[in-house]
Amino acid sequence: MSGSSTKNGGALSVYLGHIVDPVDDDHYRDIPLGALVVSEKGQIEAVGKWADLCAQYSNTAQIVDCGRKLIMPGMIDMHIHLPQVTQIGKSGDTLLAWLEKYIFPAEARFSELSHAEKIATWFFDELACNGTTLAVVFSTIHKEATDAAFSIAAEKGMRAIMGKVMMDRNAPASLLEDRKKSLSESEQLAGKWHGFDRGRLLYAFTPRFAITATDELLHECGKIWQSSPGTYMHTHLSESLEEVKKVASLFPNSRSYLDVYDQSGLVAERSVFAHSIHLDDQDLQVMHKKKCALAHCPSSNFFLKSGVFPIDKVKALGVEFGLGSDVAAGPQMSLFGVMKDANFIQPQTWISPRELFYRATKGGAKALQLDDKLGSLEAGKEADFIIVDPTSKNACPMDILKHDTDDILSALVFLGDDRMIDATYIRGRPVFKRTKEKEAARSS
Repeated sequence: MSGSSTKNGGALSVYLGHIVDPVDDDHYRDIPLGALVVSEKGQIEAVGKWADLCAQYSNTAQIVDCGRKLIMPGMIDMHIHLPQVTQIGKSGDTLLAWLEKYIFPAEARFSELSHAEKIATWFFDELACNGTTLAVVFSTIHKEATDAAFSIAAEKGMRAIMGKVMMDRNAPASLLEDRKKSLSESEQLAGKWHGFDRGRLLYAFTPRFAITATDELLHECGKIWQSSPGTYMHTHLSESLEEVKKVASLFPNSRSYLDVYDQSGLVAERSVFAHSIHLDDQDLQVMHKKKCALAHCPSSNFFLKSGVFPIDKVKALGVEFGLGSDVAAGPQMSLFGVMKDANFIQPQTWISPRELFYRATKGGAKALQLDDKLGSLEAGKEADFIIVDPTSKNACPMDILKHDTDDILSALVFLGDDRMIDATYIRGRPVFKRTKEKEAARSS
């Protein structure tokens, strides 16, 4: 790691730096001269002031001195599309027109396994260099491509909740599936990958959205999901008014868009609903009661002009939510940029950097019911963390790491991008380290 030094040996590693760790949406632990102690198995053994831990660990562990750089929990992207990374920055339109013009053709290419493997390799590398240690991922309808994506994530040591997309109507012929085959292949993939490596990889049953799914597909998906303990269900909900109207016409017997999923048994714990902009109080009360997770995707909502996420109402009604990049409608994988957009898109509500930091880490883990393992730096949790150097961004003051921590968090939110990530660790294993060689390769 650039600017770090090591000494000693042993199974334990101690990372020295400025630890900033979320507690809730308005508080964080702040340890400027801190130490993060990580076991050989990738668990956090201790966190605290180095002055308090030095005597216990200085002669028995490998010391990695990060100086003033920040040590923070890895970031959690609650909604992203693997096959869409090739379409970032393609000029937007309404949601449905944009899908037809750019996204469906890009996804159809995933029938070519070599192409799917190439893009998946690039995708997981990009997540790592952006400091994302867990992503909730849409693949495509293709079983082989999805299986390959899981294999690549497994090999690279990445963490993901992922699933094969399911569509049996209102899509191009190249992306339409036989319903029984779609369900069978999804069940097979879940059986193979859910829980891999002690839960590093998890499966999400993934009906794309109600427009591209028949009643039969949604109901059968609900049955399979409910019979697969611990798995997730990941889909889109109420992203645009055009979409909401289309769903209402396709499902006239449902009270609302959410009710379409609820009648199919898809609204429950470990349901992950992306966007969820145009909802009424009854919908949100159902989501709270049934402990659903909501992925707020502000960058995407900006890009496609889909609407404004009702953050105050969502919080008041107690629905758990985190942040999603929603690449490619979201134009970047960096959750720093997503945090900034979450603030900018609200016309009246100011969201503090403290809360945005929480939403991108512990808040996401809590929404996914993984906060007992991930999202913050606490003894007993898995060692998913990042080393952050704000001075790597030219626009950031060179002495920013000497400033008050609230000011540092503000700089991360409003100036941050992938250049600030020095290293990314999952279960204590480095999945990305910034080097001059990698910088040269990325810029060439």
